[in-house]
Amino acid sequence: MGHFLTEPQLTEVRTALSEPFNYFPTDYDYIARQVKGVDPDVLYEIFYSEVAPVCFSNLAAVLPSVWTGFDPDWLRARIEERLEARKRNWLRRQFDKVLALWLKYNYDYMWKEIACRL
Repeated sequence: MGHFLTEPQLTEVRTALSEPFNYFPTDYDYIARQVKGVDPDVLYEIFYSEVAPVCFSNLAAVLPSVWTGFDPDWLRARIEERLEARKRNWLRRQFDKVLALWLKYNYDYMWKEIACRL
């Protein structure tokens, strides 16, 4: 990744960007306040390549496992595992590229809601 955020900042940004994947209605103004000051291009990359691949299944589930918010430590661990798997495996990188395209198609409305408030 090409972003230069400290680990606590990155965890905070990832946690904020995971909010739309909770079961309850999303407060996009809250998300925008949480990520204020971070380059929108960096946020876009984090949203689609790190957060959405880990969190989207919560919305797709018949009975979501996360209702009120993803645990920041759990989220960080899952994202780091996925990023490490991409480094090690060519097939994983290709799969995640296709997944990112699908996520952009299906969840673009979430990004637009966040981006218009930045």
